[in-house]
Amino acid sequence: MRGERDFNYELGAAIRKAKPAWKKSVFVEETRLLRESKGLQVDILIAGRDAPPVAIEPSYARGDADRDAAERLGKHYARNGDEIKTAIAVEIDEGQRRTRRLTRRHRIRYAVHQKAPGGGSRRFPASGFIEGSYLDIARLASSASVPREDAEGVAREVCALVNAAAAKLGDSIPQSHLEMISRTLYQRSALTGLRTTALLWLNSMLVQRMLFGGVHAIPPLSPVPSRCVDAWSRIREINWKAIFEPAILILDDVRRASPGPAAESLGLLQEAVEIIDASKMGGGISIGAELFPLLAGDRKESAAFYTQAPAAEFLAAATIKDDMAEWGDPDLFDGFRITDLSCGTGTLLRFGYRQVRTYHEQAGGTEETLERLHSAALERGICGADVSPIASHLTSTSLAVMSKQPYGETNIGWVGAGGGDRTGSIEYLATSAVQDLLAKEFGMAAGQGGDARRRRGAAGKVDDTMPEWAADRPPRPVVARDEDSDVVLMNPPYSRTRGGQSTFDISGLSGAERKACQKRWGKLIRGEPCDKRAGMAATFLCLARRKAKPGGRIGLVLPRTAAFADTWSRTREMVETWFDDVTVVAVAGGRALGRNALSAETYMEEMFLIATRREREGDRSPIRCVTLHEPLTRVGEAAEIARAVAGGPEDGPIMLGLGEIGVSHMFEPLDGGEPWSAVGSLGDALEMIKNGLLGGRLLCTDGAEASTFKMTTIGELFDVGPTHDIIGHRKGKDPRGAFTFTPVAGATDAVGRHRAMWSADSKTQRSMRTLPTHKGAVHDKARAEAMWGRRTTLFYQRDMRWTSQAVLSVMTRSGAMGGRAWTGLSHGDERVKKAFALWANSVYGMVTYWATGQRTQHGRSTMQVNAIRGVKCPDFAALGGAALDRAAAAFDGIVGGGGGST
Repeated sequence: MRGERDFNYELGAAIRKAKPAWKKSVFVEETRLLRESKGLQVDILIAGRDAPPVAIEPSYARGDADRDAAERLGKHYARNGDEIKTAIAVEIDEGQRRTRRLTRRHRIRYAVHQKAPGGGSRRFPASGFIEGSYLDIARLASSASVPREDAEGVAREVCALVNAAAAKLGDSIPQSHLEMISRTLYQRSALTGLRTTALLWLNSMLVQRMLFGGVHAIPPLSPVPSRCVDAWSRIREINWKAIFEPAILILDDVRRASPGPAAESLGLLQEAVEIIDASKMGGGISIGAELFPLLAGDRKESAAFYTQAPAAEFLAAATIKDDMAEWGDPDLFDGFRITDLSCGTGTLLRFGYRQVRTYHEQAGGTEETLERLHSAALERGICGADVSPIASHLTSTSLAVMSKQPYGETNIGWVGAGGGDRTGSIEYLATSAVQDLLAKEFGMAAGQGGDARRRRGAAGKVDDTMPEWAADRPPRPVVARDEDSDVVLMNPPYSRTRGGQSTFDISGLSGAERKACQKRWGKLIRGEPCDKRAGMAATFLCLARRKAKPGGRIGLVLPRTAAFADTWSRTREMVETWFDDVTVVAVAGGRALGRNALSAETYMEEMFLIATRREREGDRSPIRCVTLHEPLTRVGEAAEIARAVAGGPEDGPIMLGLGEIGVSHMFEPLDGGEPWSAVGSLGDALEMIKNGLLGGRLLCTDGAEASTFKMTTIGELFDVGPTHDIIGHRKGKDPRGAFTFTPVAGATDAVGRHRAMWSADSKTQRSMRTLPTHKGAVHDKARAEAMWGRRTTLFYQRDMRWTSQAVLSVMTRSGAMGGRAWTGLSHGDERVKKAFALWANSVYGMVTYWATGQRTQHGRSTMQVNAIRGVKCPDFAALGGAALDRAAAAFDGIVGGGGGST
């Protein structure tokens, strides 16, 4: 039996081997490592140049590992003063004490401790230990070295300095030069020209700082504009042209017009680089790309929400399996492809590439083979495209700085929107190659070679009819061939035309250009299993199917409406018939919103869709639904959760340590792309009851059958609608429809000719019998007559808030029109209406609504009129007269005989 010291040496050597960059950074059983107590012996300390130190504390004695790990937090590495904010506790079990040599097959129990803001520490998992190999410990130590709060604090500080640098330029540069910058940047960006300029300069300074002190004799940073231009020009001649070309061109112009403000701006950005350098966040990520979501101005209008880092890590880890390739092959990327056709600033591509690099290291990769892997990844293995030029630029540069190894021309670029034949990446439905406008306009796509110069006329003046950047070589496309990608990772835009928002609502596009793009989009998706009303995300899911090779994997972040909305039915059916191993992961209870959302700054509930593409369409695949109890909040932990999900049961609780982190259950999808109602559910009882109802069977929660009956749909039983846009509008809103509506003033005012059940009120609408909420003045006489003929006494909710509203269906005594919150259901027999109202407000009726409605927010289900038509219900018209009489009497007995709300 070996002692703790022997185990520590064995684990340290294994970790050193698992991460080639750490071969001189892993210290085992050494003293004089901590500034506070140089005599204290640290079991294992990882202290590299590009990341904060991480302590690892193994122990034979139960509880000692946790205590020792927590005690290391807040201590400082003696050689450079860096604070230890992450420590890993390792509990050595009896089997490991007898093992002579540690291999990847041995299971090790570990937990991570991190310093918490305001003092104390945070443990993951909260109780018990994770089980994994030494490779998993090495990956966790690498990913979790910077706590989330530190990363967010650095991002805020740097964002403030970028804004200050942009403001410094804006206050001093003449208007004519501001217009020149806008032309030079050829704005199709969510950033203003000046913030884009500051971000380009910051990116260049970060790379310069990374290369300083290396083999290329790069000078140190300086805020003097002429020195920056000289240094960046020297680096551009070596490589990294895509990073430095635009920054040089802008700085060269600005320094001539306003040398003082240019120097002040560079000084602020140098301060930002020093903050990043001190935080040790610069190695392996591009802080410029991390800043983009904080700086972008139109992300909400264009529904372009950027993937948060923990969500990206989870999706990459869950999608890229360890048996997909020969990971030890340094020439892997000669045939292996990772694609993101809505890459934004490259977060998903970066984490996908990191996952491949980790697998390569674990398969015996060395520093030399990692460099070879890097060049091939940038040149051939990674395909990225986005509609924003600055975002595409940041994708390219954030991947480039993951190694100091030079690279050639990339397959990453800007595929713009505008005109009659450019719809961004949607063009890949018609072709495998879309022109890279970064290369065409700016000459900034290559790592090496090429020379972008100002295009000048015969008189030597800049030709203002052309963009400022131009390439002296043939245009280069971004190539994404059908059935060619091993991995497709995407967080597509959710944009759709609805509620005052428009698709292709992109900075710089005119209304006419947007309409042309929308027309082109409709033409491109003709024949594809997607609906424009579902928005762009459904189109991008069709693109993922097109580009993934048979056996390839897709991993997408999607709005949760994809699981429920009727407009997604054909796309859901495509997933069911074209993919195997389909897993949908959601977070329960509306917890993954805002700061904890999968995508930055969105308050829409989202989900992950992960699947393996089949060679051809076939039978429906069962779907595994995983519901996590808590949101993904930290890098490092997200990968552990992904591993727990992958190794968890198909049906049952998913455990991590001693705690349950989620539940999993399988369901068989119904015909026609019916809603995946199990998504986000914490159990399968509702799914079982719902399936019974759809088949005309009332089931108890134990599965026992209570009774059977004939089912139909609301659309077959009733005349449904019309929509509120046809009925009218509220006073002061956009004029549309037949009437202008104002709220009624009391019960007396609620009775009259032009009354409507327009809005929902959880305080007054507490009974199945209620009063109209609005009265109308004729806005369009011809339409008003038609709407008058559509009055009814039965109404069904379009926007059910389960946490506050008491009724799903209501009736009025006198005929009224529907509205924004309530849709009218018409039938010639009042008894059928009353029977339906009873059903709709029962548990069974609410289950069918819940199963069909869109769940975009916690405690809320919404439904469009077309979806209401498809909701299943008993065929009450088929009942005999006696049964209908009993139903009507039951309804009247519940609501009472009064004329108002009961």
